[in-house]
Amino acid sequence: MDENRITGAAKELGGKVQGKAGELTGDRETQARGVANEAKGNVENLYGQAKDAVRDAADAVGDAVERGGIDGDRVAGTAKEIRGKVQSAVGAVTGGERDRVEGRRRQVEGRAQDLHGRAEDAARDVGGYARDLYEHAGDYARDGTRAVRHQVEESPLVAMLIAGAVGYGLALLVHGRR
Repeated sequence: MDENRITGAAKELGGKVQGKAGELTGDRETQARGVANEAKGNVENLYGQAKDAVRDAADAVGDAVERGGIDGDRVAGTAKEIRGKVQSAVGAVTGGERDRVEGRRRQVEGRAQDLHGRAEDAARDVGGYARDLYEHAGDYARDGTRAVRHQVEESPLVAMLIAGAVGYGLALLVHGRR
């Protein structure tokens, strides 16, 4: 999490407290300074959120480049999420409830679209792994057989003890303990 988000949220909270204190005491100057500090904190928080979103988007693109492709939903979803965060923050600063709510809706839509893209990327990766396993299963089986044969030839007594223990375990499983 970007430090601007933390300091912005702290300034925003401090501004709210200052504004309420001015309101309660009737000091309009303190109240105005509180509202201004709250707005400054909100803007700084928004800046931190935008930096986080850009960092997340860059990470997504970097991951996709490593895999050899990127799902368009990830990029579009992240962009929509950033736009929603900005719109929501502007609505919060200006007092525009409609912008704030619309911005939150866009954030949620963007996040869902990004997650959909991530799921498609994961499914594509799993498909690639499964295809690789299917294509090379014979090689893996031959390599495993060679390794076992080598170990049995090197240590026949240990191999017999292991085989006996496995046989005993299977007998217990099949017949159960009496």
